[in-house]
Formats: sequence, structure tokens, C-alpha cells
Amino acid sequence: MASNTLDPEAVEQPERRDFLYIATGTLGAVGAAMAVWPLIDQMNPSKDVLALSSTEVDLSPIEEGQSVTVVWRGKPVFIRRRTQAEIDEAR
Repeated sequence: MASNTLDPEAVEQPERRDFLYIATGTLGAVGAAMAVWPLIDQMNPSKDVLALSSTEVDLSPIEEGQSVTVVWRGKPVFIRRRTQAEIDEAR
């Protein structure tokens, strides 16, 4: 910005150059955000992975001492309803 040496109390007025600096910086920031967004978004899990991530199992029909095997994400998960003796032994 230019200053007026004849009048030291004069308030400097914003110039066109200041507006251009602000506008250029803003557009640069928005452009950078738009360029980075797809890179961050591709790290999210896909819909098929989200669909495989949860499994519901009804535990009410399992009797004491009975074991059940359930597949979760392609791997077996073993569920066992322990008897009171097994619980006491584990403690």
C-alpha cells in the first residue's frame, strides 16, 4: 500500500491489490480443499465392507454348555454358553 507523506494522519484506504490478494488466497484454499477431498474420501470403507461388518445372532435358543459357530467377515466366531461351574472355574 502507498502512504501519503504529506498528511501523516490520513487513514489508508483499502486498495484493489488488497482485494486481489484476499480473493486469490481464498480461491487457492478452496481449490486445495477440492483437490484433497477425493483423496480423503477414498479412505472410507466401501458399502460391501460395511455390509459385512455386522452380524446379528439370536442367543436365546442356545442351551447351557452348547457351542455355536457363526461366520463373521468370512471367519468363524465361536459362541459358547457356559455353565455356572465353568464360570466359577474361570474366576
